[in-house]
Amino acid sequence: MTDTTKHTIKKIALKLLVLTGVLAGLDLLYYFTLYPKDLERNCTLMEISQRAKKGVDIVYLGESSNFTSSEADTDRRSISTMLGDLLPEHVVGDLAKSACHAGVYYDVLRNIPRGNDVKTAVVTVNMRSFTAEWIYSNLETALSKERIMMKKAPALYKRMLLAFKAYPIWTDAEREALIRKGFKKQTFTLPHPFPYRNANEWDHGVGGSYTLYNGVQPSADSLALACHHIKHFACELNDKNPRIKDLDNIVKLCKRRGWQPVFNILAENVDQIDSLCGPDLLYLLERNVQYVTDRYEAEGVIVVNNLHAVRDADFCDRDFPTEHYTQTGREAIARKLAAVLTEHSR
Repeated sequence: MTDTTKHTIKKIALKLLVLTGVLAGLDLLYYFTLYPKDLERNCTLMEISQRAKKGVDIVYLGESSNFTSSEADTDRRSISTMLGDLLPEHVVGDLAKSACHAGVYYDVLRNIPRGNDVKTAVVTVNMRSFTAEWIYSNLETALSKERIMMKKAPALYKRMLLAFKAYPIWTDAEREALIRKGFKKQTFTLPHPFPYRNANEWDHGVGGSYTLYNGVQPSADSLALACHHIKHFACELNDKNPRIKDLDNIVKLCKRRGWQPVFNILAENVDQIDSLCGPDLLYLLERNVQYVTDRYEAEGVIVVNNLHAVRDADFCDRDFPTEHYTQTGREAIARKLAAVLTEHSR
């Protein structure tokens, strides 16, 4: 190597060192001045992570199922509050926010401050969240912005990602195209001959014929509801599903932090699914629940299967599949969770 080449390399290295120092200085300046306000304005999730304060030994991560109630309820307590009341020897922290899913729960969990007293992380698992309509939800853009601020990265870098809109932004037409493409990818097999191979075909078959699985011609509302259930539950889970990857990450994180992961599989309206869509869709849903159970129990996760825990009358929403329950439904979820956690603590 010639002296000229060595001199050139030293000049480049010095410039890079200076640039690194300048960027580090700017990052520190931003971190201690504007970053706290940007964090408050753009990331409510960080505040949720901070709820795992000293003394909290169980954290409950959920979405609107945790706190949504019926107008007729006399008891409007959330599932997490009911769980805490059933486990008086523990302190349950509510880490819930509407529209969250496993990917968001992972970000919330990894931002829980060090030096906490958490022993158990209860993670809500919505079976609807594995399918295209939720994955490409119109709420995902807002959540993605927040998740940028949850990254373990320099504060100035995160602000640059926000400024350059480095998160998914879809028009209504783009989102609809992604969802439709996703439905076509939601393939499945059944143990007997079946006329449809994916959620898209099944949805079109029922909607186009205006006939339910049993030959009944329903009202327009019932037909729409049947098609919603098909689009949300007609699939076959595998390790390529992004939500499965999110749950995998949660398990790894919990092992690193010394927390016991508990996957709380929420109740779906199995009564309605059975009456409107028949045993084939219910079979697929139950098989997917079993997939989640088998996969994660093998990893040491406590899986609480609440799929059948709530009856049709205790679902608040009547025109779209949700996991919103009356007080009776929320109590059923909390009681089973409490019973399983108590059993495992003996």
